[in-house]
Amino acid sequence: MIENNRSNKKAARYAITYNKILKMIRDGLYSEGSKLPTEPLLAEQLGVSRSTLRQALGLLQEDGIIEAKKGIGNFVRKILNEDNVGLERMGNPFYKSCIDTIDNVEIMMEFEAATEHVERIFNRKTSVALAIYRYYKEKDSIKGSCFSHVATDFDYINSINLNNENEVLDFLETKIYEYGLSSMLEIRLVPAMENIKEANKGNVSKYYQMIIERISDKNGNLIAYNKYYIPFERAVFKVFRNN
Repeated sequence: MIENNRSNKKAARYAITYNKILKMIRDGLYSEGSKLPTEPLLAEQLGVSRSTLRQALGLLQEDGIIEAKKGIGNFVRKILNEDNVGLERMGNPFYKSCIDTIDNVEIMMEFEAATEHVERIFNRKTSVALAIYRYYKEKDSIKGSCFSHVATDFDYINSINLNNENEVLDFLETKIYEYGLSSMLEIRLVPAMENIKEANKGNVSKYYQMIIERISDKNGNLIAYNKYYIPFERAVFKVFRNN
């Protein structure tokens, strides 16, 4: 049975066209991030109708191989590093889920006196917490952000110079996953409210994938509460499973 009631004859044409374009991409004719020829030119090169080409391009978009940028054209998507994906493994979920290549992370942090909200997050009394924004960038363009509350009452925090932003960033990006025993992720689709727009300046997305990450230590105490925001169009989630 052919999806969407397409005829066998028509299905064969768009399927063949799909495979031809995919082969050109895999053979390196069109590299990651590059733009495909215009639809009229590509249809002519492949010897197919515009209608058949659009069906093939639509499937390539569905499969995450290309993306259409309105008014610009079709581009080959950057492929996530397979060694760095898999939300079932502990590690920074932003890198596992965002298709952009991040080359810089900016950080802004401040000490925050404990409030009822903070104590509710950590489910215990605490005098001070770290409130931290991270801005994930590619070529100075913000691709996503994270807002974190980090507890200051666990052992490992004493080994970090909290006045050194680089040390704090290294802890949040890597070492916290070595210290923490477990983490829980919750993923939601949220509209771009004003606070999200402010943190993700330059993005035009109307929706964001919000990843809430709760990291706990060996005693079961929550030590970090992270909220990552990735533009809806730039997020891909993968989970590896075995029998």
